[in-house]
Amino acid sequence: MEQKKYNIYFFLVVLLGISTITYFIFQPFFLAIILAGILAVALQEPYHFFVKITGGRKNLSSMLISLFGIIFLVVIMGGIVGILASEVNSLYQNTISGGNVYNKYAQPTIDYINHSQVLVSLGFDNVVNKDTIGKFVSQLDQGMFMMLQKTYQGITSTIFLIIVVFFTLYYLLIEGEHLVSRAMYLSPLKNSYEKILIEKFISISRATAKGALTIALIQGTIGMLLFFSLGIPSAFILGIAMMFFSLIPIVGSGLIWMPTALVMFITGNIWQGWVILAVGFGILSSIDNFLRPKLVGKNTQMHPLVVFFATLGGISMFGFLGFIIGPIIVALFLALWDIYAKEFKGQLKRYNGKES
Repeated sequence: MEQKKYNIYFFLVVLLGISTITYFIFQPFFLAIILAGILAVALQEPYHFFVKITGGRKNLSSMLISLFGIIFLVVIMGGIVGILASEVNSLYQNTISGGNVYNKYAQPTIDYINHSQVLVSLGFDNVVNKDTIGKFVSQLDQGMFMMLQKTYQGITSTIFLIIVVFFTLYYLLIEGEHLVSRAMYLSPLKNSYEKILIEKFISISRATAKGALTIALIQGTIGMLLFFSLGIPSAFILGIAMMFFSLIPIVGSGLIWMPTALVMFITGNIWQGWVILAVGFGILSSIDNFLRPKLVGKNTQMHPLVVFFATLGGISMFGFLGFIIGPIIVALFLALWDIYAKEFKGQLKRYNGKES
């Protein structure tokens, strides 16, 4: 009997040790694996469509989806990076490198503050002056150079990540159901609870991957066209920035169009500023208020404030893709606590009854 216990303990120690080493082996690829899993869920319908038209050839169907995905992303990213590089270079040449940023934006801002008795009385003339703006422009010059350098350095790693993601996706589409069944078999949780977690993962993945990206594309496109029509420089960069920021619930693209409208007012472009505010509050905010709950909130079944913190926390921890991973982890966390409440319902009632 003693010998049998020692055998079990030894096995558990070895299992834990090997599992820890395996964790560190796979750790660099966790982000790619998670993203591939999310894509596998989101692309189930196209995958089954390809299986049907290829006569049940799962390998061929999965390969087609993976190849199309790689080509699509590489072409799209290459185009965006190329346009961004051209826009940033143009912005740099027309503003910072020639000192035009001071004449176009800084000097009008200083004049506006100096002519405002309210702002002068609050001490803004001491905070915003030629010296402070000069230091800011110098830092901005260095920052843009470093940003361009890091962008080009990150292209290789991004392409590698895309290849790993779609290589993983190829096998997940084919063997995903088998892997889920195997995980359910090994898990000590009840099948009913495991199904809750799987359904939660699927619903959040689809909601964020489809809903949030759709909203980002709509808001970014509207913002880009708006800035182009008003003759605002670097409209493409501002539109891309709106796409990224629109992934954040509640505040979203307002972090771009509101400061842009403020700059228009300060630089004397009053009617352009009012147009941006009208479109921002009238259209872009309406998309957030009405479209986001239908595309995202309905499937996540989480409070908007929870989604807000989950998105920001996910981005800070996992980078850009955290806007998907963060809400998924928080949703699974809430689902586990719901399972706990169901499993220990009787004990909780007795305990709360005694306390009352």
